[in-house]
Amino acid sequence: MPIRIDERLTAIANLVKGGSVADVGCDHGKLGYYLVSTDRADRVIATDISAPSLKKATELAYDNGVAEIMETRLGDGLSPIKSGEVDSVIIAGLGGDVMAEILKSARLDAKKFRHFILSPNTHPEKVRRELLDSNHFISKDFLTECAGKYYTIISTELKEGYKDSLDNEQLLYGKFFTEDKIFLKRSLEEIHTMKNILAMHSSAQLESKIKALEEVLEKVNK
Repeated sequence: MPIRIDERLTAIANLVKGGSVADVGCDHGKLGYYLVSTDRADRVIATDISAPSLKKATELAYDNGVAEIMETRLGDGLSPIKSGEVDSVIIAGLGGDVMAEILKSARLDAKKFRHFILSPNTHPEKVRRELLDSNHFISKDFLTECAGKYYTIISTELKEGYKDSLDNEQLLYGKFFTEDKIFLKRSLEEIHTMKNILAMHSSAQLESKIKALEEVLEKVNK
């Protein structure tokens, strides 16, 4: 049975390079099912800390005849996945602080995975900072728009002995923010909103944020 996923999950799915995939925090398992049913992945391990959510993912796999290639496991973060057990790890829909802790815990446990696809809801800078310590090279780092909201998507490759390099602005806005059209769109909207607020209430803090963002935008698409 075909299944529809939103623009954010579609952008994530399009970054999968085949092979085996772990979908961490899979919720009801729609992304994992989409990956195996469209031959984007040969095998998926879908994990979640919530037993009720995982039950729905398991039912989805069984009801559609893909249980042999879509396994479900209960557990927190990457704890249910062995080092190198999958080619790619997807973590989406969590806060960046939680996501960074999951990656840090795996790193401290000496777990290694070739490919991360990450989409934090908040604090992407915390995720990027952790990736710098994990020997992962950020190959893609962009915004996507879904249902009127903007989401960061980061794709990485493991490079042993290599440490990626990001300046402070790249940590905050994305490694390739100067080339990202959606970053430009979101930033202009944020400035417009802040200026509307300033028109009604003075705020030195808002003025400072507007100035900083306008200075960043001068570097976009030069």
